[in-house]
Order: sequence, then structure tokens, then C-alpha cells
Amino acid sequence: MKKHLFAWAAACMLAAGEAGAQNPIIQTRYTADPAACVYGDTLYLYTSVDNEEGEGYQKTFWQLYTTTDMVNWTDCGTVASLADFSWAGDNGAWAPHVIPRNGKWYMYAPIQMQGIGVLVGETPCGPWRDPLRRALINHDIRDIDPTAFVDDDGQAYLYWGNNGLWYVKLTRSMVDYNGEITEIPLTEETVGGYEEKYKDENGEEQTRLVGVDKYEEGPWVYKRREKYYLVYAAGGIPEHLSYSMSDSPTGPWKYQGRIMDSPDGSFTTHPSVVDFKGRSYIFYHNGKLKGGSGFRRSVCVEQFEYNADGTIPHIPMTKKGVYEPVAHVSPYVRQEAETIALSVGVRTAQDDRRGVYLDSLDMGDYVKVKAVDFGEDGARSVRLCVRQGVNDGFIQVCIDSQSNVVATIDVGGTQDWTELAADLDEVVCGVHDIYFRFRATDTSKRNELMQFDYWYFLPQTVSGVESVKAEGRTGVAKPGLYDLSGRRVVKPGRGIYIKDGKKYVGQPF
Repeated sequence: MKKHLFAWAAACMLAAGEAGAQNPIIQTRYTADPAACVYGDTLYLYTSVDNEEGEGYQKTFWQLYTTTDMVNWTDCGTVASLADFSWAGDNGAWAPHVIPRNGKWYMYAPIQMQGIGVLVGETPCGPWRDPLRRALINHDIRDIDPTAFVDDDGQAYLYWGNNGLWYVKLTRSMVDYNGEITEIPLTEETVGGYEEKYKDENGEEQTRLVGVDKYEEGPWVYKRREKYYLVYAAGGIPEHLSYSMSDSPTGPWKYQGRIMDSPDGSFTTHPSVVDFKGRSYIFYHNGKLKGGSGFRRSVCVEQFEYNADGTIPHIPMTKKGVYEPVAHVSPYVRQEAETIALSVGVRTAQDDRRGVYLDSLDMGDYVKVKAVDFGEDGARSVRLCVRQGVNDGFIQVCIDSQSNVVATIDVGGTQDWTELAADLDEVVCGVHDIYFRFRATDTSKRNELMQFDYWYFLPQTVSGVESVKAEGRTGVAKPGLYDLSGRRVVKPGRGIYIKDGKKYVGQPF
């Protein structure tokens, strides 16, 4: 599928008004099967990745996104792949789950028709190793959709299953389990109902629903205020989200009802429920990006509040999604260009040298970053790390709307990655949204204009330094050492200095 599909995808989202469209939260590729993990002040969102062409599931790797504010999402790139498992084939990287424990990170990954493997890493991004060199769980072809949970007493559990629901008690190592695999009964009492086979009046075998609902797949287990929750995809095709509750992680479970209807454009859905910075969120996927389908899905999120008795209300799916940030972005430290609230036409690339960056930017593409706090004193200049593409282009930096351009940076001539700078037309103070608009110098050559790696602003207090560009490019001040008043320093001593647009404490050598 060509890049222009994603331009149309985000444009389709904007049809109802840009300010009201946050879902799907990832617009740069098709993502599915969200698995959220809160650690410190960051929410880590692991996803599977759907193929961009054809039908059916061609899934070979998993992706990681992070946020500290719930409105901007940083693409951390491919976090793991089938290649991390020596025993895996070339397809079937299905819904993962990642959990930290004992100073390590554990990724439980279902491999199509081959069971559930486990990877161990030192960080949430890996690198990963496969300690077992085989599947941890491989007792049934329905061994998919794992979810791990550590109870308050330290006992860890792993749940999983499609049209069947099982669990084991994990050992402290998190890569083995004690006892036998236990099956959770799927009954009217536990999950609202079940399917049974029968023969009709002609002797033909048929299937009917007994009860009002049924468990399908995608379990998500967690604890809140002494109650255990089991949220899952339910109802068959198309799926919706339902849940059950228990006083114990091993049951018995009691069905509580449907909490989210079937998603638009997708016959499946997949839940992930977390609390983050005092608020509750539920992740799921739909097929709402342009070109989306049951095989090309997109992750979404909604904020909700529990009922007073701890039950979950019915949660509507919205285009608006989460629009209130729980934190602000600082413009005075390096921010990755792939940190995005909303984008049009944008794709990311990844390599060993730069990590993840925005790639192949065309005329009309843009990125929006929400809730950037410039403080009371404000900013006077901006720096961008970019590289020219096939054709010449420039970037417009806008505040709050695409019509309010406060700086323009010409990218032409940057054959390698270069940090460029521009003074702002006005001092920017307070909290604002930022737009980076990508434009062609020659509108007849609109494509492949540039790549974009990171950005940051300099505060107004660093006056006189804001026009110093990296690489000592012509027409600007020579690279050197400056104090916070913008004065060039020949013999630095102790203090804070600016060199190549970066702050250093002491001598920056």
C-alpha cells in the first residue's frame, strides 16, 4: 500500500473536525492488539502490526509506542520480531503482552499455530533473548492472546485462549510455571453464555448460543480495589468487549455484561485496561483508517470512570478519543519528530544510526504535537534536525493552527543529517499545540522532500544564540561556545554554556 493512503487516512479522520479527532491514535501504520504497560511516568503500548497490502494476516513483528501525556505518542520502532525466536516461522506475530518484574521485562508472544513464547529483556525496548528456545505454552492450537498479571502476594499468572480460556501460575523466573494448565469454564455464569452444537429437524449440525453472550478471545486480567477483572473480546463475529469479575485471580468468575460495542471496520477487537496518572483508560482496535479492514486495523483509546460499586460502565467508541493531556511536553529538551498527536501523510523509518525518524515527507504532510508548555518567559528560536530528500523543501513551524506560521526553515542542501535553526517571528509563551508543515520549494516536485529526526526550542533567556546553526553553515554565526546571555566565551570556566544548540554544565569538551 502506497504512502498516500495514510495521507487520506488522517484526512478522513479530520472530516469531522481536526480538533475533535484523536482516534485512531497511530496514523503512520496499521496497528492492532494493544497491550498497555504503565511503568514510572510512562505508558508503554505494545502492538502487533497488520500488513498494508492484500487480505489475511501477514504479521512478522511487534511495535512499541510510548506516552507521558496520553495525547502524544512516540514511535519507538520495531521492538521485537519472529526472528527473536529460533523456532518460529515466517508469519504469525499475534497479540503480545509485556510486563516488568525483577528488574527485567518479559514479552509473552503468541506465534500462529506454534504456541506462546517468552522473551526476556533488560529494558522495555529489549534487546531480547529467548531463554527457553521453545514455546512456554503449546498445548492447543488455540494458544493465543496471552496476558500476564502479578498479584499483590507476588504470585504471577498467565491467561490466554481463543474459544477457550486457560491459565497457569508462573514461577518467579516468569519463564516457567508450576502445576498444570487450568481451564476456566465458559458458562452463562462466568462469561454470559456459550455455543453448543445441535442437529436441526433435517439432521444437519448447527450451532446456537446458550445465554446472552460468549467469550471469544483476547483476555485482559487485572486487579483493582480487591476485585479481579477479566475483560475480553466476546460474542463471535463481529466481536465486542465484555467482562467478568471475581474475588480471586483463579475464579470463580461472574459475568458482568458488555462494555463496548463492535468496532467499525473490523470484525475483531482486543482490550487493554490501565490506570495512568489518576485516570482510567481502555484500548481497543478498529478499522477506521482509510483502507482499513478486519485485516488492517488501528489502535484507539478511550478514557472512562468506574461506577461507584467498581463495575465498568458501557464505554462508547469515539473519534475524539482522549483529548485532555495528563502532562505537558517541554519544548526545551530534545523531542523526537516521531512524537505525534496527529499526522497526515507521515510514515516512519528506522535504522541503527538514527533510530526512528520521519521519512519521505511530501508536500502537504504535517505533524501536530499537543500541549507544549513554553512557560512564562517563552521561546525565541527553534532547532530541527533534518536531511534533504530527492527534492528541495522547507518546514513551517506553526502555533495552534496551520495558518499561524512563526518560523520557516529551508532544508535544501542538507545532504546529511543537519541541525538547523530559525528565530521565531514572535515570542511564544504558555501552552500551545505545534504543527510542523512540510512544503515543496518547487510545487511541481512535491514528493520525497526530506527526513526529520528531532526538534527543540531555545528559551528567550538564551538570546543571541538562537541563530547559531550546527555544521557552521553559511550566513549564520560561527559555531562556538556561548553563555546564557548569548555572549561568545573564549576561556570557559565553571557554569552553563551553549554549544551547537545544546546546554552543557562546565566545559563542553
